[in-house]
Amino acid sequence: MSNSERGVLQTAAAIASALLGALLLLLGVAAVAALLIASAQAGGESWESLGARAAAEIGDEPVALLGIFGVDLPTLFAQFAAAQGLPAFGTFAREVLAALFVGVALFPQAGLTTLIAARSIWRLTPAAPRGLLRIYAGALTLFGAVGLVIASAPHLIWGLVLALGLLTFAALRSSSPVTPPYSA
Repeated sequence: MSNSERGVLQTAAAIASALLGALLLLLGVAAVAALLIASAQAGGESWESLGARAAAEIGDEPVALLGIFGVDLPTLFAQFAAAQGLPAFGTFAREVLAALFVGVALFPQAGLTTLIAARSIWRLTPAAPRGLLRIYAGALTLFGAVGLVIASAPHLIWGLVLALGLLTFAALRSSSPVTPPYSA
């Protein structure tokens, strides 16, 4: 399909979907890499070393003041973890990171799906089926609207997702399918 046959809405929807797909893919890969690095670092930590790091961060004066009362932050962290029945810090951190990975792992998949949708929108012809693209547009519209409701205020990301869903619906409607003439 040439650019002259492709409508402005179709072009805008395809470009916006491609940008969103690339962003999701990039964020997903970066987040997965960050989780891998955090997991490797967490393996060498303990509750005591975490307390020692906290003590180093707050400075000598507050640590000395706590020492007057017999409070040692590394010991306090270890006792708190034991009292709460928490596993070793490395295990605990990896469990939390694994739970985060469930959500983060969806970003690259959503990015690839969005890039495929962008390609389909770009190549959309009047005779092409639109069922999956309508589902894509509906999902974007729904996610954008729910994101705005959860944010309870105007929000850049969810507003753009909602706008892209509506733009995709408009693009699908503007390049409506050709219906064959009535034959008797």
